[in-house]
Amino acid sequence: MIRRVFLTLSGLGLLAGCGFRLRGTADSMGQIPEVLRIEATDPYSSIVQKITQKFTHQGVQIVSASSAPTLKLTLPKESKRILGPVSDSGDQTELALEMSYNLTSQDHNNIVPETEVRVTLVYIESGSATSADQQSIAQLKRSLEDDLALQVVASIRVRYEQAVKQSKRSKTK
Repeated sequence: MIRRVFLTLSGLGLLAGCGFRLRGTADSMGQIPEVLRIEATDPYSSIVQKITQKFTHQGVQIVSASSAPTLKLTLPKESKRILGPVSDSGDQTELALEMSYNLTSQDHNNIVPETEVRVTLVYIESGSATSADQQSIAQLKRSLEDDLALQVVASIRVRYEQAVKQSKRSKTK
């Protein structure tokens, strides 16, 4: 039994080392610039740091020089609305985060125009204001912020690839 497991893992390690990948495990859709400059009103906010980290993990070099395409981020706006009561346990509440971005080239031409990204989450909010409820809401907000960072990066990948394809088409005409 141990021998089978060892041989299987050895074979998988060999295939992975040669660049073999299963279908559907390739890199995310889209394309991103190799070098990027990020501007935000608060560059040390958690969402900007998460987006920067996600780009860095995908091989993008983040620079401060103005010779790179510039990603301008707005800080997320939080909105909360009550959708309705749910029996005696509390209200069904929608929590939303929304932010926008645009990507400009070195010569200040728009590569990706102003784009808004919005993520929402629906949860049951009890009427009590206990510390446990506040902690769970804070955790929901953090997870929503993580989702927003993922959505922004995915959106930039897709929109940037579309812009590159369109510029190639316009150059060939």
